Amino acid sequence: MSYITTVPGKHFYPLNPIPQNIDIEDIAHALSLICRANGHFKHFYSVAQHSIACAVEAIERGFSSEVILACLLHDASEAYLCDVTRPVKKQLPQYLRAEEKLQGVIWKCFIGRELTDTELNQIFEIDDHILSQEFHLLMPEDLNEDYRKLKSECTCDYQDPQEVKKQFIQLARILRYEMTMREAEQLMRTKENTDRLQSLIGELEAYYTSDEWKRDFTDDEKGLFPKKLPRGVLSEDGVYNLLEEYREESK
Repeated sequence: MSYITTVPGKHFYPLNPIPQNIDIEDIAHALSLICRANGHFKHFYSVAQHSIACAVEAIERGFSSEVILACLLHDASEAYLCDVTRPVKKQLPQYLRAEEKLQGVIWKCFIGRELTDTELNQIFEIDDHILSQEFHLLMPEDLNEDYRKLKSECTCDYQDPQEVKKQFIQLARILRYEMTMREAEQLMRTKENTDRLQSLIGELEAYYTSDEWKRDFTDDEKGLFPKKLPRGVLSEDGVYNLLEEYREESK
């Protein structure tokens, strides 16, 4: 059998990934139930929690929405491949190639392009600094003192996997639509690629009129998201005005 079965019953081929089969629900579900450090932390601390912590740190460092989302998804391949401890992974070139291929497909699926070397360096640096904090708080020894460079507060507390899954999906959704809104605004200014603009406007309108947007907006009003989170898409007037401007210009 060359595929795995995900929780809703879909078949996914980890060695030959099809972008259309990559699902944020599958990723969030699996990562919320996989423990970091091969299970050797003091308590259960999931890959999804680690990923959210990386995204929050990227927010605090003022990085782009693309880098924030890439940080959230930087271990997403583990949802389909699982992970191998670092000393063993270095001896498995086929696994490394499969991981790199799948991770690249996932990033491109959600971000729409390949990441630059600068963006990758930002992601890997944050990953290392969060790992340092995890060792500091959840292991009997420090890895190094890179955790002192963190700008966010990563407490590594236990969280209910279902709540973590919800946070992961919600953060990914907001970031994706934030990128959609910024791209639509850019195309509105340049008057280029009208077909692409029409598609983006359709996506934004569907989100803006959905229960998901209402929940995201309400949770933002409650202060449940990081203060520096890019949140133009959660501005009621911002999305409404963009949609109205598009309608006026399309007449």
